[in-house]
Amino acid sequence: MPSILNTKAVRVLKYLNKHGFEGIKLTLYIMKESSSLEQVVELEQHFIDNVKPNLNVDLIASSSGYHEPMSQKMREILRKQRGISVYIYNSENLSLYIFESKQHMYNSINIHHKTLQDCLYSGTVYLYTFFLSLDEIEQTDYSKLLTLDEIKNLVNSQRDLYKVKHPAVKTIIAEFKDDSRKNLEFNWLNSLAKHLKGDRQIIR
Repeated sequence: MPSILNTKAVRVLKYLNKHGFEGIKLTLYIMKESSSLEQVVELEQHFIDNVKPNLNVDLIASSSGYHEPMSQKMREILRKQRGISVYIYNSENLSLYIFESKQHMYNSINIHHKTLQDCLYSGTVYLYTFFLSLDEIEQTDYSKLLTLDEIKNLVNSQRDLYKVKHPAVKTIIAEFKDDSRKNLEFNWLNSLAKHLKGDRQIIR
């Protein structure tokens, strides 16, 4: 990912930034599921000794965390490094929450990726309430910084109020043949099929 490559934090990244990926060969050595940590370290040391990799800073294999499951703290650090922050402002009072990445936003408030793109690049106000940006507004008041739970609750309350549809869904108008006063509007094919007690495929 560009955000990682551009850090140039370690020798491998410096090499890739300078020479690119030409001539790079990736070999995956699959060990048995029952392999112990000691066996993993022993195998790594075997490759270090025999392949003599010139990009390895540490030529002594160890079990100092590199082969153990990634900690939650490290996952958070990597997510921040890899993601582009998304700023979400309440248009009424400019209270703010900062999502560490688009994926973080998808996972937290279930925003559709097309909706997010429209809000970021077309200026659409999300749920008629929230202004989304990749850049911080200059007059941001950090005393109005919201918690994740607070922004979730705000988004959910606005969803309930406006009953926003999935962006890919089109409104369906059911017209009553002889009396237009009985016409109905549905946001989902499922809700229409349920109302008519009909088959979705036939209605489609």
